[in-house]
Amino acid sequence: MRRIASPVVIVTVETPEGPRGATIGSFTSVSLEPPLVSFNVTRETQLHQALNHADRFAVHLLAAEHADLATHFALPDLSSAAQFDSVEHARFADGRAPHVAGTLGILLCRTESRFAAGDHSIFVGRVNGVEVGLDGTPLLYYARSYRDVGEEV
Repeated sequence: MRRIASPVVIVTVETPEGPRGATIGSFTSVSLEPPLVSFNVTRETQLHQALNHADRFAVHLLAAEHADLATHFALPDLSSAAQFDSVEHARFADGRAPHVAGTLGILLCRTESRFAAGDHSIFVGRVNGVEVGLDGTPLLYYARSYRDVGEEV
């Protein structure tokens, strides 16, 4: 699988214990009508538990210069406070997913469906809103490292 380039995003969700987020390398667009996206999450993670109890989440599109942010949210055992204390973000009283500042954009989603798939679950979200962020090239993951898009061919 290391020969497959994939976009890198951060998915966030609000929980009663505080905000939760994780770096995701399996993000994809599913449908334009209705607008659907999907990603996979290992079942034994805190994000998986949070997504199972939430109906809303946010997908943050990362720029090439966000490799450190992606690495931070990929650390598996951070508490909610440790995940977000050093990261500029906004939280909302109405339970919306927290928004990480300075990304290429944020897709505001409601959970459409979940599917078990081996040791992962596939989460499908309906995009209900988009926040356009900074200009830049997207962050990719390829051959076990973060990359930028590179030259057009």
